[in-house]
Amino acid sequence: MQQISKEEIINKREALGKIITESASIINAMGNVPLEDSIADLELKNYKRIKSIKTAHDQAYQRMETAADLMSCLIKSLTEPVETVAPYVLTRGVLESSAYSTWLGRPDISADERVNRSLAMRLKNLREQTLLSEAEPQINGPSQEKYENLASIAKELNAEIKTKNGRLTMVGTQLPVPTVICESELREGATYRILSGVSHSRSFAIQQLCFRTIGPSDQDADRLDSEKFIPPMLVAILFVQAGKAFLTALCARLKIYGFLTREVIQMLRKHSDVLELKEEYFRRCIWAD
Repeated sequence: MQQISKEEIINKREALGKIITESASIINAMGNVPLEDSIADLELKNYKRIKSIKTAHDQAYQRMETAADLMSCLIKSLTEPVETVAPYVLTRGVLESSAYSTWLGRPDISADERVNRSLAMRLKNLREQTLLSEAEPQINGPSQEKYENLASIAKELNAEIKTKNGRLTMVGTQLPVPTVICESELREGATYRILSGVSHSRSFAIQQLCFRTIGPSDQDADRLDSEKFIPPMLVAILFVQAGKAFLTALCARLKIYGFLTREVIQMLRKHSDVLELKEEYFRRCIWAD
């Protein structure tokens, strides 16, 4: 595997941290309110059901912030003494949260499509709560009224609805599964699948990524002992993968809210250069026309 210096790893780790802190400063300074005549501003002023479009923007924002929080934990987990398994799980979380945030917050979709995607996510949320209540009866699940209310909103917006045996199965659009959405939004479906292998303790993944063989066992010469280990190059790769995913979601948010100025792009480019993102990918991240 290609070699990388400790200094290069530290530089990438610091660049990732700066992306989080500096982007948060920009959003906080703006009060998370869209600039006048931005995509979000026009949607929030003109959409036929303001609460629905606001919910869509909020859902995208929450998933972007989730990705940022997980990325912060990733940085800590790869600061000495480093962890060897957790970083893969955290990177997986960054990819998934960033992908769903991007899917909801893309600047190149209509307000109707944004709301359709939001409705699909709301239905998924109700289903998960129902499954939780079935697994643990002491936890109250959503009432049938909540499902009916969601269907009523969809009808009001002329959104597509599907049912089966009286059960609501789709509202607005079909919600993609994580592997599919990581491929469609980030082009990282295969990466997500590998990271999922670690998250689920699959041998093919943890043996190659989280451990290394150290020689025959003292007790059994036919058995090889292993120890926890994460190669330095993989540390750098995790920083890059997390950074690319988060930048995509972040820039979607900044663009539709009118915050993606030339100065902000220059700041992000400086940090992406440290992460060694290719120009082609950086332009995709910033939604360059």
